[in-house]
Amino acid sequence: MKSCMKVLTGAALGVVGVAALSGCSPASGTAALVNDVAIPDARVTSFAEGCSAVLASSPQLAQSPNQLRPQMVKWAVLDEMSRQQAEQMGSNAPDDAQMRDYIEQSGLSQLLGNGECAEAALGVARHDLIALSLGSNMDSYFGAYTVEVNPRYGTWDQANLAVSGSGSLSELVDL
Repeated sequence: MKSCMKVLTGAALGVVGVAALSGCSPASGTAALVNDVAIPDARVTSFAEGCSAVLASSPQLAQSPNQLRPQMVKWAVLDEMSRQQAEQMGSNAPDDAQMRDYIEQSGLSQLLGNGECAEAALGVARHDLIALSLGSNMDSYFGAYTVEVNPRYGTWDQANLAVSGSGSLSELVDL
């Protein structure tokens, strides 16, 4: 009877340990969390595949979807941040026409030629337009978001609004 209790106790501790560790990072299938809103890996994959297709027409810019994934994680995070901020701004948030104009004025209209890439680019444009509209008050926008990136992509660098590190488990870490 005592050995049965030891096995059950050991198993219970193992389950608790796994549950505790899994609480430290986004769930499987999740690229990132922005204020506890999940960004699915599928969205990052869609953005990467769409933008890779757009860039394929220009040999000097061509990149595979895997090469674009870290950048697309960043774009997906900025998209989600700006969606949440736009909700708070209501009618003062940038509209679709303003975001498209911003992209075209930036010389990046080719990104709008693919639906998935356009969604990513419009999210970044919304983010940029919101940041520009806030001027010196943009710290309240940037600081209002808790971003957690799936460790396989690296970590979120809040100061630079970017994913840093490779997320590779084979890479040495400076201690």
